Amino acid sequence: MAWPLKLGGVVALLIYLSGCASVRLDAGFDEVKASVEERSKAQIVWNSGSDLDRQVDERVRSLLAGKLTADQAVQVALLNNRQLQAIYSELGVAQSDLVQAGLLRNPIFDVAVTFPTSGGRADLELTAVMNFLDLVYIPLRKRVAASRFEETKLRVTGAVLAFAGQTRRAFYIHQANEQMLELRQTVVQALSASVEVARRLHEAGNISDLDFARQRALLESGKLALRSAEAALSQSREQLNMALGAWGKATEWQIDRRLPDVPVPPMETEASEKVAIEKSLDLDGMKQRIIAAGEQLGFAKATALVPDWGIGTRGERQEGPFSVGPILEFPIPLFDQGQGRSGRAAAELRRAQQEYYAAAVRIRSTARSLRDRMQAAQDRALYYRDILLPLQEQIMNETQLHYNAMQIGVVELLRAKEQQIETAVAYVEALRDHWLARTDFALLLSGRLPEGSGVQVGQTEK
Repeated sequence: MAWPLKLGGVVALLIYLSGCASVRLDAGFDEVKASVEERSKAQIVWNSGSDLDRQVDERVRSLLAGKLTADQAVQVALLNNRQLQAIYSELGVAQSDLVQAGLLRNPIFDVAVTFPTSGGRADLELTAVMNFLDLVYIPLRKRVAASRFEETKLRVTGAVLAFAGQTRRAFYIHQANEQMLELRQTVVQALSASVEVARRLHEAGNISDLDFARQRALLESGKLALRSAEAALSQSREQLNMALGAWGKATEWQIDRRLPDVPVPPMETEASEKVAIEKSLDLDGMKQRIIAAGEQLGFAKATALVPDWGIGTRGERQEGPFSVGPILEFPIPLFDQGQGRSGRAAAELRRAQQEYYAAAVRIRSTARSLRDRMQAAQDRALYYRDILLPLQEQIMNETQLHYNAMQIGVVELLRAKEQQIETAVAYVEALRDHWLARTDFALLLSGRLPEGSGVQVGQTEK
């Protein structure tokens, strides 16, 4: 019985060592938090029901009580959005997989009882078998799981940065809608005053029915545009509410109703391709995917012929006392020699490598495209602000003087008003486009491809 006792001691030791493994559901969050703060200058907190959560709630309420800036809106969203909190649980899932990969498989215990047909004492057979190849394969499995855990940390970091970028975009869109609403209200007020003047002129017989109808048509079109602006503002506010995680009284936040002017000096765009490549979380995640695919290929090759090898002990009692001895179990690789698993792993590795190179090309192209888009939007906004808007104002003033002197008709006056209105609308749109492009460009330089730019970290099926 000495040999089985020694085997039992080894099994007990393995059970003890396996029992030391535990799962930390917040594992990796500190690295994610540090990376987010470095790249975005904003803080994130994983709610855990502690005093820190109450401090976070107080900070959120304090920020919402004042007039929100774009940076403050992003900070509130990162602290308060529950969907973002749910994303952090991916770290716990990946950590659990890593712990599971380091565990030995449970031993198999069989009991067989047979009863002689002629009567007498039953025969008893006991078998305990454990797959001891796990001792060799566990390091391979852990390396695969560790690479996937690192990829998960990068994916979660990228998701946080992407969410911050989406929140900033929602803020600027809502701010542009606020400014557009203010513009449309001003236009309707001015047109209402013009129609009232035209009404008196019409009643006095100084303008025709046609001219008066044209004035009214322009006013009614302005009212319709105002209603559309009100609807757009309502929708964009709710989009921002969802990003902020705001409900109830928290939805009464306020922001500046005008977009900020084009900043001086403009955003630095030199070496943007190089910075985008160096900072890319997408590429870092794909590197981890390549490492995981390589480890998986090595694991598939190592376990191709003998995936299982069981060693245990067997006790049997028939007529006399128990007889005990060792038992060895292993499959004979006649049919399944691991060809499919090895081939799949090799194909996954090749796919991960090609996706990495494709993503690098996409990132470089996106950097150039966003740089040009931002510059074009900036040029348009400045052109409207510095040239077209002052010019349209001058045209409108001169047209009004000519109209008052009865040198031109109401048609020319209305056309000048329409052009002035459309120029102001185009300026707001150009300014909005500039800030949206600037947001996407900053997101790319922080390490994340903007939404719609292509495959993101973790998007490929494993």
